[in-house]
Amino acid sequence: VRLFLDSSVMIAGAASAEGASRSVFRLAGTHGWRLVTTPYAVEETTLNLAAFPASVTASWLRIRSQLVVVDDGVTIERPAVFPVEKDRPILFSALASADVLLTLDRADFSRLLGDRFYGLAIMTPGMWLLREREAGRLGRV
Repeated sequence: VRLFLDSSVMIAGAASAEGASRSVFRLAGTHGWRLVTTPYAVEETTLNLAAFPASVTASWLRIRSQLVVVDDGVTIERPAVFPVEKDRPILFSALASADVLLTLDRADFSRLLGDRFYGLAIMTPGMWLLREREAGRLGRV
């Protein structure tokens, strides 16, 4: 399964060793999940890390090595009405490279959370982990 991580998930994964975002990083290798992102999302993550203690940056540098960085997607060949211009590259890149988009951005992705965009599932890390547990593919997280 290819999971696209937006910057909110990457920051949360670096900032908290106990949250669902870090669990996605921790469990990816043993469950065959491929963690995918883009240069755009990595840059956004890096810029936002300045607001956190240095320990979060150190954690980010450790977990970043698990990511497969693919090209940014800026257009798709289908009609798309998505009002948040800054997040279109995230949505379009995830559609081109992943099965699931994981985001904590409830403000911009609220209409799509728990739904699909041309077959791409859009979830929070917690929703993803719960789905996997309910399907019997993962124990208690």
